[in-house]
Amino acid sequence: MGLLTEGKPLTWEETKQLADHVRQHGIDQFLNLYHQLLDRKGDVLKWGDEVTINNAAVTNLNL
Repeated sequence: MGLLTEGKPLTWEETKQLADHVRQHGIDQFLNLYHQLLDRKGDVLKWGDEVTINNAAVTNLNL
C-alpha cells in the first residue's frame, strides 16, 4: 500500500469534484481484476474476500 503520511481531508466541495474520476477508476480497476482472476480456482479466502464476493453477488441481484 505504501507509506502513509498525515494529510488534510478534502472538503465536501473538493470531494464532489473528484467523485466521477474516483468512481470510473474504481470500476476500471474492479473489471480489470475480475477478468484477470476469472479462471482462478481453489484459492483460500482471507478476511475481507468474502465481503467483496458478497457485495458483487448482491449487486448482481439488483441489475
